[in-house]
Amino acid sequence: MPAKKVLITGAAGGIGSYLVHNLPAVQYDLVLADIRQPDYEPSQPFIELDIANLDQFTAACEGVDTVVHLAADPRTTAPWESLLPANVIGVYNAFEAARRAGCKRVIYASSINASSGYPVDVQIRTDMPTHPGNLYGATKVWGEAVAQVYADHHNVSCLCLRFGWVGSRDDADKLTTQRALSIYITFEDIQRLIVACIDAPDDLKFGIFHGLSDNLYKRMDLTDTCAILGYEPQDDAFELSKQFSD
Repeated sequence: MPAKKVLITGAAGGIGSYLVHNLPAVQYDLVLADIRQPDYEPSQPFIELDIANLDQFTAACEGVDTVVHLAADPRTTAPWESLLPANVIGVYNAFEAARRAGCKRVIYASSINASSGYPVDVQIRTDMPTHPGNLYGATKVWGEAVAQVYADHHNVSCLCLRFGWVGSRDDADKLTTQRALSIYITFEDIQRLIVACIDAPDDLKFGIFHGLSDNLYKRMDLTDTCAILGYEPQDDAFELSKQFSD
């Protein structure tokens, strides 16, 4: 069986860079895209892509099986002038370009901020209404809604991943509060989750899934993520943090 062709947008960012260096080449034929050149020298095809340009995005999707859409303005305090092209227009373009190019699946990087407006002592479930904690989170809710439309009406499998606070295993030790540790996900577990989405059955047409490590306390419930995707997180931010590991 030939390797699945996977387009990674935001390939110069933190998550994208980690995936580029760690996804097994025998399983996935990667195509990388970003608006800026990465800090590393890519061995895979690289496309300089403005995600706000639909024609560019459609061309990047040609021949691709799965789009992993990571590109965004990740700042929770980003102004609307930046959120509009990156997190609204760019997200629509991701799904529309995938549809036009005949891609089978889009994996959309949503965020815990889509529901971070709930009180901190409430564990968020995927069946709860969205409750964005900021305008950035509201754009992630928009992306999830667009994903639902394309799954329902355009036969594109659309899987949305609400990532928590993303970082390395070493960086977990820099967090000073249990609240921060409860929303943490390591790069290693992000890769496990994205691989689970890429390899999920073709008949999985839509889903919103929480993305955290196997933390002692989890701000977001992982039941659906583990049961439906077969996600098996290996890290626990509380154990990785020397302050709370005892």
